[in-house]
Amino acid sequence: MRFATPFPPGAITVLSLALTLALGGCAAWSPSPSASSSPSTELPVPTTWSTPAVGSPTDLAQWWQRFNDPLLGTLVTQALQANTSVRTAQAALQQSRALRDVQQGKSLPGVNASGSAQRSQTGSNDAVDTFKVGLDASWEPDVFGRQRNTLSATESDAQAAQASLADVQVSVAAEVALAYIQLRGQQTQLQIAQSNLASQQETLQITQWRAQAGLITSLEVEQALTSSEQTAAQVPALQASIAKTRHSLAVLTGQTPDALQALVATAQPVPQAASDLALSIPAQTL
Repeated sequence: MRFATPFPPGAITVLSLALTLALGGCAAWSPSPSASSSPSTELPVPTTWSTPAVGSPTDLAQWWQRFNDPLLGTLVTQALQANTSVRTAQAALQQSRALRDVQQGKSLPGVNASGSAQRSQTGSNDAVDTFKVGLDASWEPDVFGRQRNTLSATESDAQAAQASLADVQVSVAAEVALAYIQLRGQQTQLQIAQSNLASQQETLQITQWRAQAGLITSLEVEQALTSSEQTAAQVPALQASIAKTRHSLAVLTGQTPDALQALVATAQPVPQAASDLALSIPAQTL
């Protein structure tokens, strides 16, 4: 009795060969982390301005130093050291770098060594020393690219954490600089208001003398008095604004308002940036 086979002998051979090629192709192929099924839409970052700039390029990493104000630089440094958001970003960066180093170590061959010593004695026999040394080596080949892709992912996480830290540092430095420049501007406005008030009060005194002498009418006296009182009303408002800005700056720099008061009590001119502050490549300026 003969049984009919479902496939001819030649078909079985062809199927075996196709299965072997398919398995071989799966084992040899590993997706590239940079491969993309869709065309890239990223635009290249220009390295120079479209219009030639006058002067040499400027390093914007420490842009606040271009204001030539030592106190501003000190306050920014204190803020970067005391700000909790900066510390959190620094801790996240250290953690991501540690995970990257661990993953990088897994892709390398590992060698473990062990040793032990033992001294034993039985009855009246001489003591016997026993020494044991062990060596163990292991290595996992990255056939399908799992370790390589995991390492690439941890490296990307470390770069993202570094970019987040830089973003936090830029934001903190900008907040400190804005608050400091605003404080100096308010102090300048207060000086101008106090100077105007002194001048208007002197003018009011002269106007009152002229009115007593019958040279002018009482209307001019009322006008001089109104101007003087309006300027006098601006002084408390400016003083309150200065106190509010000083408290904000104290919070940013991690110190008490009283400690900061000793540094900024004396009014100084508003810091002026150098004319070539933004004369760098567009990417750095952004």
